[in-house]
Amino acid sequence: MTPSHAVPTHDRPSRPRRYDIGPLPGFGNPGAALAAAALDELRERLYDMIVDLPQEAMDFCPEGATNTIAMLTVHMAWAEASWVANITGVPVPDELEPHLLPGKQGPSGDLSPSSLSAAKGIDLCRRVRDEITLPRLSILTDMDREIPDRQRPMTARGVLMHLIWHWTYHSGQVGVLRRLLGSRYKWTFDRRVGAPVK
Repeated sequence: MTPSHAVPTHDRPSRPRRYDIGPLPGFGNPGAALAAAALDELRERLYDMIVDLPQEAMDFCPEGATNTIAMLTVHMAWAEASWVANITGVPVPDELEPHLLPGKQGPSGDLSPSSLSAAKGIDLCRRVRDEITLPRLSILTDMDREIPDRQRPMTARGVLMHLIWHWTYHSGQVGVLRRLLGSRYKWTFDRRVGAPVK
């Protein structure tokens, strides 16, 4: 596919990488607070990578692939909401669930075709963070209690580590799709990698 004039092709500098995250305040468990902060950082990186993309870029699927940036964005939001519901025992709100369902993998492991603008994808991810992830993780106290599940037992710590991996993995796919489209994104570091010494 040849990018149209609407698809940015310049080397846009990225959100600088600093990694100075610390535990979010107001959490009952410091491990959950740190995992939530890491998820915040990963979400912000995705937002920065897609915020300037027009709809044709969000829906771009190269030959031999099955996912678009729009589909992966919804999938990351759906996965976060579903996993947090699993470890807290509180289902995804009825009003939010229909917006997330396109991100659920089918029996084959594939995602259903769907389309979402960058702005709506970012908004959906922010709603999952604000309405599900933060309020529910903030009241967790035991990160290592075994939670029974029909498929496999789990712990909150294990699920949160999985979500950090999941966001990283699929954000990398978003970066590849953006590059294949011809829309460059120049990764940058900040002046310091990590928080200042106190």
